[in-house]
Formats: sequence, structure tokens, C-alpha cells
Amino acid sequence: MECMGTTGKNLVKPRVFRALIIGLGVCVLGALAAAGGCVQQPTGLQPLPGSTSGTSSGGPEDAGPGAPGRDLFAAMQGELMQACGTCHDIAGLADTPFLAGPDRYQSFVSWPGIVASTPAQSILLTHAMTGKGHVGTNLDSPALKDTLLPQVQAWLAEEAKSFIAPPVEEGPYIEPFAPIIGFNAVYLEPLGKEFIGMAVTFSAELLSETTLELSNIQLHPTSKAGLHVVHPLFVMYPVGTDPVPDPVDSFSNVDQTFERGQSGTLGPGTLVLVNWQKDARLSLAFEKIELVVPPDPDAGDGGMDPDGCKDLAAFDANAKVNFQQRCLSCHGGGNGQATAALDMSELASNAANACAQIKNRVNPGDPPQSQIFITTNPNGNAAHPYKFGGNGDTFNNFRSAVSIWIAAEQ
Repeated sequence: MECMGTTGKNLVKPRVFRALIIGLGVCVLGALAAAGGCVQQPTGLQPLPGSTSGTSSGGPEDAGPGAPGRDLFAAMQGELMQACGTCHDIAGLADTPFLAGPDRYQSFVSWPGIVASTPAQSILLTHAMTGKGHVGTNLDSPALKDTLLPQVQAWLAEEAKSFIAPPVEEGPYIEPFAPIIGFNAVYLEPLGKEFIGMAVTFSAELLSETTLELSNIQLHPTSKAGLHVVHPLFVMYPVGTDPVPDPVDSFSNVDQTFERGQSGTLGPGTLVLVNWQKDARLSLAFEKIELVVPPDPDAGDGGMDPDGCKDLAAFDANAKVNFQQRCLSCHGGGNGQATAALDMSELASNAANACAQIKNRVNPGDPPQSQIFITTNPNGNAAHPYKFGGNGDTFNNFRSAVSIWIAAEQ
């Protein structure tokens, strides 16, 4: 089951929540794929929780007690792993590890598009079915249609109950979804097609059972348009109870503009949620979010600073050819969402512009922690449609070469 997707609505008025926790939509960097390796499949990118390799079904400890959805998942986990684990565990054949351990429930529920407010819209039922383009074992196959499929449908119906409407006035927001312990990316496309490719990224860490820290919160516009954001509000959705907005409304004073092609820290860049609950969902709302578009976004250099990269020679010598070989088929125009998220279309014609774009997704101070590596690591937890075919050596060679340029950008 090669699965990815996302959902969202334009509802919620954050100011009503003042003095009363986060949102996450979909994930990760966009389809960084090898030449010819950009697989057209349901889109939407979001990372997964921590993982281990192998395709064993795991035991009850993988899911653990908790929400009703966990119980239903535990009941079908063995059969699910038997049918899908070879492809969809870490380093699986499909490069889409939505059944990664150790907490397979968390991995499954957090993969974009698997859980939907309308169960029939889950990519499990729109993609992993006969005639829908899925190349693996379909849920309606003779072996599964009377066994696993009914269990999946019951599980989806239970998980759909988490999509409760916020008790506030209308305003833009991302529907609740399961967060990831580790790197997260939420794309803003659910707020409107004009936001395709734009994202909020952050790292999530459980400091205790009731404390979730979000760090390095960044906003990423695209090379064509910037963003003006007013008062982002992070909201927690505990299992079976009403939504709980950030108690201190940490981003209430945020009124920021991010110019096109220029990523940056959102507000204070850190949020600590001291009332976190197991299996809770997250949502991100805005008092206002709007595009900042120049008169002609296609004119001139597209808004990129030709001096955006400090060492263009290092980029040309060590990174450019690797991006052309591994990423250009999607990020060079082959996949609209991927190109909007990370535009490499000018790699051949204007390397300075391409370099400036890619620089927004790297970490010169710690190259291995760059988003372009976190999302494509075959043994990592990010939901990304290309992970070097599970080949760790190929990935390591790519990372080593590109890191020479990234380190030169300090």
C-alpha cells in the first residue's frame, strides 16, 4: 500500500481562544526523488515516529492500551503486518514506512491521508483497492476482503471521531492529526490551493508523559510567493474530549511576513505544552494567513538573491550533480507539490537561484540534521516517497557529498 495524502478545512477563529496547541498537517519536504523515480501516488508529506527495521508483526506492546482506535489497531495488527509489512515497514519495498515500529499504531495513524474525517476518503480505501493503482496486495483481494478489510473499515470509523469541530468562529485551520516524535512538516495546502508547497516544520519531543516540546518551528514559503501570518494558535485534541488551545497562547503577538524564497523562525520558535495527553491530535489555526505576492513572480530572478549561497563553487562541485540525479525528476517540475515546496527547476539554468532555494532546507551548523537528509533517510522516520530504494550505502554517499557544500555555507 503506497499511501500518502492530506485533509483540511478553512475554519477557526484563533482570537476566541486567547488565554485558553498545535497543528500539523502533512509533512516533510516534498517528493525528493531520483531521476525517473518520482512515483505518482496520493500526495501529502508527513513524517513518522521513531522506528525499527524488520517486518515482524510485533506484539501488543507495539500498540499498547489507550484510545479505542489503539485497541482496534492491536486486533488487526498481526494480519496488517503480514499483508503489508514487507513493503511498509522501515526500509520496505515501497519506501513508504507507515507501519514502522516500535509504536506501529502511532506510525499508522500519523501517516497523511490514512485517517480521514470521512472514512471512505482514507487512502487505504481510495488507493489500496483493486483498480486504484496500488501495486501491492489490495484490501479487497480475495484473501483480505472478508477478514482485514472489515477491520480496517471499523478502525477508520473509530478514528474519524477525532475530527470534531472546534467550538469557535470561522477562520483558517488545519484539521487535527497525530503528531510525530521527531521531525514534522505540515503543508498548508489544506487552507487553499494558493498555499501549495508552503509548510510549517518543527521537531517534537516528549519531555514527560504530559509535556510535549515543539522546537525549531519554522515557516517555509515558496519561491513564487511569501506569507503574512498573524497569531498562529496551536490546539490539542485529546481523545474523546473537547479541544484544548495552548493555555498561554504563546504565539498571540505574532505578526510576521516571510518573503518568497526565505524560510524563517515562526514566533519564538519553541512551544512547550505542559498538558499533553497520550494519543492526542494537534491542529494549527491562524487569525490571518495570506500570500505576499510580487507584481510578477515569474519576472527576473524569481526573487532569489544570487548571493544567497556563500559558496556556489562548493555547490556546483559537490551538490548540484547529486540533486540532478536524485531529485530533479520531481523537484524540477515533474511533481507540482514537490516543485512548489523545494524548487530545483533552475539547477541547470541558474544554479545560484536553485542553491538559494535548497539552502532553506539545510543546516550548515549540523549538516546531517538537514531536512533534505532527514526526510529521505531509508532508516529514518519521515514520510517521503523516495528513500533511495532502501539502500543505505547510496543514501550515505549522497549525504556525504552534499554535506561538503552544506558545511561550506556556515
